[in-house]
Amino acid sequence: MSEEILYTIAFTMLPGLNDMQRKNIFEKYGSALAIYKERDKQSFAFPHLNLLQKNTLLAAWPLKEAASELNFITKHNIQCISLKDKRYPIRLLHCDDPPTLLYVKGSDALNLPFLLSVVGSRQHTVQVYRVLKELMEGLAHLNIGIISGMALGVDGIAHQIALENKIPTWGVLAHGLDQIYPIEHRKLAIDMMQNGGLITESRKESIILPYCFPKRNRIVAGISDATLVVETALKGGSMITANLAFDYNREVFAVPGKIHDSKSKGCLALIKRNKAHLYHDVQSLLEDMSWPQVEIISPSKQLVLGFSGDTKRVLEHIQLHGPLHREEIANQLKINASKLSSLVLELEIKGEIQLLAGNRYARL
Repeated sequence: MSEEILYTIAFTMLPGLNDMQRKNIFEKYGSALAIYKERDKQSFAFPHLNLLQKNTLLAAWPLKEAASELNFITKHNIQCISLKDKRYPIRLLHCDDPPTLLYVKGSDALNLPFLLSVVGSRQHTVQVYRVLKELMEGLAHLNIGIISGMALGVDGIAHQIALENKIPTWGVLAHGLDQIYPIEHRKLAIDMMQNGGLITESRKESIILPYCFPKRNRIVAGISDATLVVETALKGGSMITANLAFDYNREVFAVPGKIHDSKSKGCLALIKRNKAHLYHDVQSLLEDMSWPQVEIISPSKQLVLGFSGDTKRVLEHIQLHGPLHREEIANQLKINASKLSSLVLELEIKGEIQLLAGNRYARL
């Protein structure tokens, strides 16, 4: 097995072949070792390939560099999953341009019955927290995994809230597993190893170049049944992922927002172009995907069950009218400032509201 992995790594290092060509060659010969042995036929080898591809395969293979990579993944308990491996994500396998090889740190359960990708912008509004919190709570009954790209903003929030709801989540990286980028997500990445993990097609010491991110995005789009776009501008990685998912015949969902908010323009464009379903609650997503449903407790029902008295009044008021300044809440509900301070502190500690700039509170 280690010999086959060695030759597969070397095969991915050969220049001049794109992902589609690698997939076709790999499927033709069944393994990287078989491809390498075909070279023994010399001028009669690879009769179905064009001259450029044939010369690429007949040239010297970087076996020394591949051995270094194999030593690294063995030392760090990283799994190496090729196109012919039973663990390879079957949804990704159905794409035209899947990675020949995936490096996985953590769980290799990449063929769960349900997989959803969640993407969005780095700069986002407070709406993201509420949307993703309700989404994860509504999906927790499924044997589901959440996929995203480990970026700051929506990606990181999706990973974190999935973990809080005990949903496995995988981050797809645009670099090798010898580093974590962005560095702010180092702890998040460690936590994800316990329930999900990290996925990449890149080797150690990879230089992060602009083209690495669209390549990463094709994995995010292809590995899942559907992609949810929470917030995005008209251009950016989230739109690339959404369009790739659409091209892969995956379902795409987009959360609508304010028409003059730049962070919603991408979502609105996807809906307008009929590339995405309008996402307004988790129940509609379950129905559109024909996924099993359970009774979902609405936010108002949760308030009744979880809080009472003035605490409930404050939370309901912020949910309906927020974000609100503390003085606005006190005046509108006629609660004195001292008592309101203890109420909002309780709600902050329990993760129900968030303090924004300007001393304004918003519902999570």
